[in-house]
Amino acid sequence: MPAWEPPYRGLRVLDISQGLAGPSCASILAQQGAEVIKVEPPAGDWGRGIGWGLEGKCGLFIAGNLGKRSIAIDATRPKGRELLARLAQGVDVVVESFRPGVASRLGLGYADLAARDPRLVYVSVNGYGQDGPYETRPGSDSVFQAMTGLMRVNRDASGTPRKVGVLVADICTGVYAAQATGAALYRRATTGKGGHVEASLLEATSAFQAMAVVEDEIAGGKTVQPVAVPAATYATADGYINVTALTDPMFAKLAQAIGRTDWAGDASLAKVAGRLERRGEIDAGLAALFATAPTAHWIELLSRHDVLCGAVNSYAEMRADPQVRHSRILTELDQAPYGRILVPRLPGVPPEAAAAIRPAPGIGEHSIEVLEGLGATGAEIAALIEEGIVLAG
Repeated sequence: MPAWEPPYRGLRVLDISQGLAGPSCASILAQQGAEVIKVEPPAGDWGRGIGWGLEGKCGLFIAGNLGKRSIAIDATRPKGRELLARLAQGVDVVVESFRPGVASRLGLGYADLAARDPRLVYVSVNGYGQDGPYETRPGSDSVFQAMTGLMRVNRDASGTPRKVGVLVADICTGVYAAQATGAALYRRATTGKGGHVEASLLEATSAFQAMAVVEDEIAGGKTVQPVAVPAATYATADGYINVTALTDPMFAKLAQAIGRTDWAGDASLAKVAGRLERRGEIDAGLAALFATAPTAHWIELLSRHDVLCGAVNSYAEMRADPQVRHSRILTELDQAPYGRILVPRLPGVPPEAAAAIRPAPGIGEHSIEVLEGLGATGAEIAALIEEGIVLAG
């Protein structure tokens, strides 16, 4: 195969966002070759303090900031804002995640920067959008999982809504924002014009659920959960297994695999409507059966009969999975202060290229390097550090 050419090589990105949604958008660009400068306040991106971590490098921060260089600037002071404006000159993309109006007050709004460079692609990531009745409200992943119906779709057997355990709203917003940025860059390549990309957690979390939202709409809110039987997780002798029969032929294969000739020959179970009516009976039969042997036994048996199934893994078990290891889904990076750690590879980036990506930076780790790239003299850099305008990590 020919050597991989990073599609965004030479692209210059200024990331002034914090948290996970905006930073993960910029990190996706970085992992595909862009030169991304992350600007943080001297106290660091607030995302550094979410969850467990050492030296401000928690899982959230590492996942959202791979591939970047960091400079720490005090933007509450005029010299800091002047320095931010200098950094913004000549970049191709700016990513920000302030509440509406804040970037403009810093002199870094879309209108401010596009007036100097109409080719700029300016990316705004926020909670509710740039305007509307909720524009000033605070928001979080859990808020948007609740607002968009995701918690209700993920309800438990008793009907109680549940939050998905990962930060779905932030993660999908970062992915959608990166996709929209790529589209804006293509438009710029064909027309010469930049533009303002807007991605809110509210719209992204809604778009992420498009299938379920549309199904609810066309069925008048009367959709059946689940859409197939079986479609559930069952305890085994040593863990759990998820088994699904999406179609009638799939259910026939399942019945054959487990020796339930009574199910295979029962006309009332040949169609999904009949299986939905007898869901309790089917689930009870499968639960009793799967509890009699280990997960590996059932995976081998069901896979041999082409039945949809999967072991319910812990992250440690996922890391050890032979297909995960074969496909090199995880890449080993040297991430201070932990040493060598495994991180999921960005889809589309080959394992060899992923292994060369910069680890997530410390606060202001590259401040001097970035300032030198701006043409700042040694004396100017020293003065900025001494005055507390810049923190050099």
